[in-house]
Amino acid sequence: MGETGTDHPISVRLPGYVVEKIDELVKEKEFRSRSDFIKFAVTMALGQIMMEKARERAKRLTEEEFKEEAEEAWEKLKTGEFEEEGPEVLDVLKEIREESKRLTGAGE
Repeated sequence: MGETGTDHPISVRLPGYVVEKIDELVKEKEFRSRSDFIKFAVTMALGQIMMEKARERAKRLTEEEFKEEAEEAWEKLKTGEFEEEGPEVLDVLKEIREESKRLTGAGE
């Protein structure tokens, strides 16, 4: 495991048309850089994978167990390594949390 809050450079090879689309988004000021887009995309993908795993696990848990685990996971993410990545990542995590609440009926 890497250190919390530490950026780790990695090399990724992408098809030319993907890089062109990323560059268009950067040019349109949707993202500050290719790196920012890739961080966003990876975070979104991780969020989706985490949600899918949570859904699968939720099928095996009671509603109360699921709500408890979801809240614990949120607290860990909120105070962990993602916090230093900026408000965009926290916004994604908030969306994931809201979707979790919606799926479980929490807060109703």
